[in-house]
Amino acid sequence: MTTMTDPLQAFLTADLNVETDVFIRRLGVSLRIKALDSATLEKAREQATFGGRKERVFDGDKFKAILVARMVTNVDFGHADMLTKYNASDSVDCIRKALLPGEIERITEAGAELSGFMDDGEAVDEVKN
Repeated sequence: MTTMTDPLQAFLTADLNVETDVFIRRLGVSLRIKALDSATLEKAREQATFGGRKERVFDGDKFKAILVARMVTNVDFGHADMLTKYNASDSVDCIRKALLPGEIERITEAGAELSGFMDDGEAVDEVKN
């Protein structure tokens, strides 16, 4: 028999600092990622959107790289050695050069699930839009 949890107590005792590992087979390492909050997602959307008021363009690939930069906790993609190795201007540029597109996709999908976007069969596209 399943017991029902008091919703108020569930919120009062919830831990928003949720983390998991994503294994990158090509590198033989796991990247530790954390769940993202709404403010971080909104800021990432803003950073990936360009243009004036009438013609706003959203760069989905840049958005994913920004999310990876915000989610990964055990690698500093903005570290001077990383920037030099990948001839990158910043952490987002480094991610786009150091990781393959499929690896970025796997990390963002895992982050979306960790951040609650995959509950009840929701699509990853929810976090992208």
